[in-house]
Amino acid sequence: MNTDPSASSIPPLTAAQRRRLGRIMRDFHRRAFGEELARINFLPEAQRKLAVAEMIDHARRNGVKLTRPALGVTL
Repeated sequence: MNTDPSASSIPPLTAAQRRRLGRIMRDFHRRAFGEELARINFLPEAQRKLAVAEMIDHARRNGVKLTRPALGVTL
């Protein structure tokens, strides 16, 4: 058995394939989480944590009570 990772039988992705996969991922995130959270999902980790902390602070300033657990999507 060949254990060398560079000898993979799968060829590397081309630049066009990587762009296409990136578009597919961004479209999925937009549909699943909405425009703003999709944008935040693709930020670098440090910026993403800051953005989420800002969203929490904004919610607290506007009277959202965070003491109850989130129960999911309400209809």
